[in-house]
Amino acid sequence: MVIGLELLVFLAALGAGTFGALIGVGGGLIMVPLLAGVLGVDIHLAIAASLLGVIAVSTVASTTYLERGLADRRLGLTLLVATAAGGIIGGYVAGLLDGRVLAGLFGLVMLLVAAQMVRGVGRPTATPIDDPGFLEFDAAYLEPSSGERVAYRARRVGPGTLISVGAGALSGLLGIGGGVVNVPTLNVLMGIPIRVATTTSTYMLGATAAASSVIYYSRGQVDPLLAAPVVLGVFVGARLGARLATRVSQRALQVVFAGVALVFAAQMLWRAAAGG
Repeated sequence: MVIGLELLVFLAALGAGTFGALIGVGGGLIMVPLLAGVLGVDIHLAIAASLLGVIAVSTVASTTYLERGLADRRLGLTLLVATAAGGIIGGYVAGLLDGRVLAGLFGLVMLLVAAQMVRGVGRPTATPIDDPGFLEFDAAYLEPSSGERVAYRARRVGPGTLISVGAGALSGLLGIGGGVVNVPTLNVLMGIPIRVATTTSTYMLGATAAASSVIYYSRGQVDPLLAAPVVLGVFVGARLGARLATRVSQRALQVVFAGVALVFAAQMLWRAAAGG
């Protein structure tokens, strides 16, 4: 029975790692609801295992994205300190909240994320035509689906950094890696193309999750029998997701991101209401 459960977790983590690398969320978007909502794992243990999986996704996928010039290293490093600090805060606060509260927060965050992404579907990236202002910088990348060189400008870096603290806190609080907030923040608020937003988010996830997982480990909430198949599954899945990402259009990334967020928002809100 234990072997069967571990195999199921591994297969789920394989899919979560693929999907997480594809849309920049690290896989926690799938693993936490699955472990806690479907398999009945204590949500704190589920979050801890998910965070370790997020580290694996970030490590594997971001290497590919950086090599291909799809992730914005400068932007990622700018926001990384803020998300890591938030991750420590979230990991600490999570120990003070019960499972129903965490599930409800997860669902509400997913609803807000889906709404933001729906607003951004099909919205073209604004091409810079003047000099960058204070706390702005220009960059470009080669869109793999079309071969087109896309220039963009990182705007509102200050507000984006503040929101990144919150994204990191949610990562530690809910085990979702922070990508569900980072991606729409980069894309909708800061004007970063969805392709670069997802890859840069993946690049940032590892440090954020690592900062939070230390807190869970110190509380004895890391279950090796649960974490091992999660990490192994997402590690393999992330390699596949990083390769598939270059074949998926930007519009498809936005639509899929919003749809999955809505599905898991409903699932986790139901769990919170049912008291599970």
